Amino acid sequence: MSQEEASEEPLEPDMSLEADWNKLQNTEVQFEDYVTCDERLATTGTLTDAEIIDIVNQDINEDNVDENDVDHTDPADFEPLISNKEARAAINTLRSFIERCDDIEDRVFSSLFELEKIIDKKSANCLNQKKITDFFQ
Repeated sequence: MSQEEASEEPLEPDMSLEADWNKLQNTEVQFEDYVTCDERLATTGTLTDAEIIDIVNQDINEDNVDENDVDHTDPADFEPLISNKEARAAINTLRSFIERCDDIEDRVFSSLFELEKIIDKKSANCLNQKKITDFFQ
């Protein structure tokens, strides 16, 4: 029986539970009373718009912002994306500065060359080949 079918059927007391209950000695509570004692107990509820607004305002006033909250994003936490062109310009600026300095070791220029290779490789991965039909339009 599926869960949906089970939830649609009216709940009836299990006869084996009633038999077990009857075996107990010195019970002053009737089985039906025991089974239905929490029948009208509110287990869920709906909030009004005013209650929801009050809860949100309390959280804002108390500064209790959950770190895992999706809405809590600080723009300062994210650095801007740097394009390949901007990275290349920064390397060229560094190269110009270093070339004007005295007593710079060759390994510094080698490191700049390695950085340029990384940028070139990243640029090559971003290129898309045009379709032949693009030339006939």
